[in-house]
Amino acid sequence: MRPGIGRPSSSKNTSLNATIRDQSGAGKVKVGEILSKDGYITSTQLKHALDLQKTNNERLGSILLKLGYIEENTIVNVLSRLYNYPVADLTKVAPDEQVLKILPYDIAKKYMTFPLSLKGEDLSITMAEPTDTALIENLQNEVKKTLQVSVSTEKDIIHAYRTHYKIKDDEYESYFRGKEEVEEDVPVTTVDDFGSLVSEAEGDVELKSFHEEENLKDEYLANDAPIIKLVNGILIKAINDGISDVHIEPFETAVQVRYRLDGALYKSMNLPATIKNALTSRIKILAGLDIAERRVPQDGRIKMSFGKRQDVDLRVSTLPIMHGESIVMRILDRGALSVDLTKLGFDKNIFEIIKRCISRPYGLLLVTGPTGSGKTTTLYSILNTLNKEDIKILTAEDPIEFNFRGINQVNVREKVGLTFAVALRAFLRQDPDVIMVGEIRDLETAEIAIKAATTGHLVFSTLHTNDSPSTISRMMDIGIPPYMLASSITMVLSQRLSRKLCNKCKVEVNYHDPKELQNMGFSEEEIPDLKILGPKGCPGCNQTGYKGRIGLYELMEVTEEVAKVINAGVPEDQLRKTAIQEGMMTLREAGLEKIRNGITSVEEILKNTTITKEALPAYLVSPDTEEYSDREMIIREGNTDTDFFKLIQGSLIVVKGGKKIAQIVQPGEYFGEIAAITGEPRTASILSNKRSIVKRFPGDKLEEVIEKYPDVAKHLFEVLGTRLHQADKNLVKLIAAKVKG
Repeated sequence: MRPGIGRPSSSKNTSLNATIRDQSGAGKVKVGEILSKDGYITSTQLKHALDLQKTNNERLGSILLKLGYIEENTIVNVLSRLYNYPVADLTKVAPDEQVLKILPYDIAKKYMTFPLSLKGEDLSITMAEPTDTALIENLQNEVKKTLQVSVSTEKDIIHAYRTHYKIKDDEYESYFRGKEEVEEDVPVTTVDDFGSLVSEAEGDVELKSFHEEENLKDEYLANDAPIIKLVNGILIKAINDGISDVHIEPFETAVQVRYRLDGALYKSMNLPATIKNALTSRIKILAGLDIAERRVPQDGRIKMSFGKRQDVDLRVSTLPIMHGESIVMRILDRGALSVDLTKLGFDKNIFEIIKRCISRPYGLLLVTGPTGSGKTTTLYSILNTLNKEDIKILTAEDPIEFNFRGINQVNVREKVGLTFAVALRAFLRQDPDVIMVGEIRDLETAEIAIKAATTGHLVFSTLHTNDSPSTISRMMDIGIPPYMLASSITMVLSQRLSRKLCNKCKVEVNYHDPKELQNMGFSEEEIPDLKILGPKGCPGCNQTGYKGRIGLYELMEVTEEVAKVINAGVPEDQLRKTAIQEGMMTLREAGLEKIRNGITSVEEILKNTTITKEALPAYLVSPDTEEYSDREMIIREGNTDTDFFKLIQGSLIVVKGGKKIAQIVQPGEYFGEIAAITGEPRTASILSNKRSIVKRFPGDKLEEVIEKYPDVAKHLFEVLGTRLHQADKNLVKLIAAKVKG
């Protein structure tokens, strides 16, 4: 039998076994035994995982991860640190086609492995669980090569499958779909007929004696079977339907129950007013609140065991209103929470900037937006990315919405003096690498956060501001000097959540007026060919036309230029101009891109974003003139924009390489036209000298400009003629010099 075709020789098997034993020192010891031996899991947890493995035949490491007994990187860290396995960074690996053919996807999937490279007869691979030599011998027999084994996380290997084997999205998602199916299914009782249940509860209330002491009566009724079933039914329906908030609002003649789905409220049911006290008391009992206290607001939490999702938390808030107590329950479903930074819908450029900012060892990173805009999810996703064994993370939250293994979370309690500022001050004595402050509310918290950011810590926090540039103004209003902001803040991310059009029923619409679309921010040229989709409604989206939500992001990276502007304490509008020049995409522009891609509707973007003067196209902001203040940049050296200008009033400074080389003082003088004619990058910067007024001409619309402005056309042709004449003279000189030579 020829070498490399049939079964490998015994010498190769011997070599492989020796290699594996040398790498791990574990021989045929399974990964579960290694983790138990080194104290990462208990023997009880190992037994539980092994019992589940017998029923579903999954890999043990995958089961341990899904059960939450270990973290994503635990196996990699243990095998590399204690058993000398090399760790393969799959983001830096690009195997050629030959290697992928030797280890095709079907075999790779079977062993949760991925090929790295081939040298002679040695195939380098990486595996999620490389400790079982019998398994690796089977793999060696299938590929007919000697194996050199490394270790990688299961998640990284699956990502490599999508990148290099080009597996379909459904296949890729199938690896993560079963995460909630590890535990045995617990049946959940749902309510099919709310009307009958409400009638039963109402009848029960009427049978009770109204001469009983009111609080005792309500507590008794709250524990009565129909009321218990009703409350459970309301909550189970909300969780099953993916609701984020449940609103229970008593009015004079009825109790209204409303659900918030994908950011929009809708009425679910009307309940009789006679059961409002029993209903309120039942929810208060579950949340651990005082049922006798109805005069002041109260806050509490409910923890429900809910089938495969295990535990679902509900944050409960009560508010005394005219006809009783309004109750709002925020559903915190850990099973529905996505804390994968790659799945939040970031634009590629924004995602790269975020990765760059969070990889720095220090700095202040702010996430802004109104309540319910997804700030917490974004921060948790970033922290989850940074959550590794060699990084200590401390958070101060009010309240803690989700608990994460490996992150030290502190619940702020202002009543006992544990404020954000107090927690932050204590954090600095806990030797953290990463700090997250739930919200910057006052000067003291802001000062400590900035101190931490400038002394070697990566600090995250949130503010309630409208956009990224206004966040700097807000911090100045709190009392932070501009120079401290410029030196400590590395990025500001402003975000909104917009409803996504239902993929099953979205349709093309053509009822939008072109002028309105232009005022919204679309360019005049793209409107005729613009395909806009809108909602229709189907059973899959409850006839709303929308299903799910997508993030809109405005990321202002504090580059050198932005830092200079912040340090100078310029107004917010000038900061916004500079940020846009430095590459910031505004919230409105992010929304327009989602419309272009058919993800959401015009109405959703109009509802969630506003357009600022600085973000509008020049011909919409001011078709004729623009005003600039002292030292404000009009043209930046090296930029590739093609607009040109005419000085109307004032004077300008021409700067090249940081040095002043000329001035423009004559009204009517044109500047910047060479870039419009040649498309070459700007050779110098032009700044306003004190206050100036200029007229802007769009360089990408030269034909329209020449047709509309004869004097501009004359000037452009004169410039072009002068340059051609000069080029001819230079060419004649070169030819003459060559003839003489």
